[in-house]
Amino acid sequence: MTIAAVLTGDLIDSQGVEDTQDYIKQLREALQQLQAVCSFQYELYRGDGFQLTLESAADAVRCAVLLRAALIAASPEHERYDARIAIGIGQAPADNRYGEAFVLSGRGLDSMKKDSLGLFTHNAALFDRLELPTAFAARVIEQWTRVEAQTWWLHTTLQVSQKALAEHLDKSQVTVHKALQRAEAPLMDRYLARSSEWIQELSHD
Repeated sequence: MTIAAVLTGDLIDSQGVEDTQDYIKQLREALQQLQAVCSFQYELYRGDGFQLTLESAADAVRCAVLLRAALIAASPEHERYDARIAIGIGQAPADNRYGEAFVLSGRGLDSMKKDSLGLFTHNAALFDRLELPTAFAARVIEQWTRVEAQTWWLHTTLQVSQKALAEHLDKSQVTVHKALQRAEAPLMDRYLARSSEWIQELSHD
């Protein structure tokens, strides 16, 4: 079975920030940064909406969290840039590779009221495994500061020691360690690793 993943999202409170155009500019830049880490194609629509079609479904959750981290890290002082993202995972028929995932992701975002990260799939086993930890992860991300988001982004994308990360940021190792602890980096790393494993299992069923 071929499994596809689509991320559909929109910027949170895009009309309420001081500079909406800068917010949208930072979204474009975040997507470009993310393409160096995850393989996907994307479209922007309605000004503050976006949709990503991933080359590997196993990257879906990781890409969603990284995109939010990049946006939060780009926030100006006294404001917060962030996005709601619906992760759609479904079968990929030969004549329309992303059909089911597109529908699940789009409808999923429409159904999200107060949630900022959601998983939508018809696979009951995957939903049972991922729905609750995804809800917990969303709450963690919502508490990230700009510094915590930036530190976690670099921790995840650079894949270096905390000492090397501290040198990269020109900060003390203690400061970096505390930022990663506040960001719940160890738990987030485990969540992303297990998410990828569980999605990969679908392709072998």
